[in-house]
Amino acid sequence: MDALSILTVFGISFISVLFLGPKFIRKLKAQGHVVTDQYKREKPKIPTMGGLLMLSGVLASLIVAQFLVPSVSTLLIFYLVGINFAIFGLLDDLLVMSRFWKMVLPFFLAFPIALLNYDTTLWFGFTQLQLGVLYMFIVAPLYVMVVANLVNMHSGFNGLASGLTLILMCFVEIKVFMETGMLNMIYIMPMLGALAAFFYFEKYPSRMFLGNCGSLLIGAVLGGLLVLNNLELFGLIIMIPHIVNFLLYVVWKFKHVGEIKFGEVRYDGSLKVPNNLTLKWFFPYYYRLTEQQATLVMFLITAAFGVLGLVLV
Repeated sequence: MDALSILTVFGISFISVLFLGPKFIRKLKAQGHVVTDQYKREKPKIPTMGGLLMLSGVLASLIVAQFLVPSVSTLLIFYLVGINFAIFGLLDDLLVMSRFWKMVLPFFLAFPIALLNYDTTLWFGFTQLQLGVLYMFIVAPLYVMVVANLVNMHSGFNGLASGLTLILMCFVEIKVFMETGMLNMIYIMPMLGALAAFFYFEKYPSRMFLGNCGSLLIGAVLGGLLVLNNLELFGLIIMIPHIVNFLLYVVWKFKHVGEIKFGEVRYDGSLKVPNNLTLKWFFPYYYRLTEQQATLVMFLITAAFGVLGLVLV
């Protein structure tokens, strides 16, 4: 795979999202697809379902990729997983699906990843385990589903989920380049370009939110990238902050400390959060941090674990 084709595929999705972003913002507002930005004192209404914007960029990139990428069929199969999760997230945004379907359907939506798993070895760092069909149809889809849900859960501040996933994807791309050179870099480019451009719209102060369709899209593609490149252990390390966030949430539910989903903004702009049982609330619970500062702390922590993953794996 040559560098020009890789940059072109990235550039198409990046430019498409930047160009279409203002149009999507106007359309979503006009159609009433807005939610309250809870961490602003004036409580503005912000367009949501920005995942549709990213999906548009990805699709534009894939159309161009058909003329540039020799093995484009595998690329299209790979992004079928992300598209499946985006559609599922959109249905959840519009219909608010039950917890049962949220737990069951994503596993089956990740099945196309099995078509690309020619290496069914699970590497633990010190040993390898050959799982065969078990890996293809159980471990790989489950891994994608878990990563997508971890990304979906670690959100709530302006630019948090998109920024964290952008950081993670960059570290995955660095690792892929270290392992295979430019051979597999093409797989991340449609999503990386779309996500990098979308972050411009979602960073503080947000003009558009991801919605479930967006967070599940980027989470599924991230999980698929790790599975496709046999980087499950690397993914485990770099996603430790996301895992800790999930474990804190489990403690929250176990202790039954209330169903408050959002904090408040003090007169000085700092956050007042109800507990320390999500990672994004942990530091604002003990220190007076603004939304921007709390988000930056999350970025730095995730970047630190990205470096740790490169060092250890």
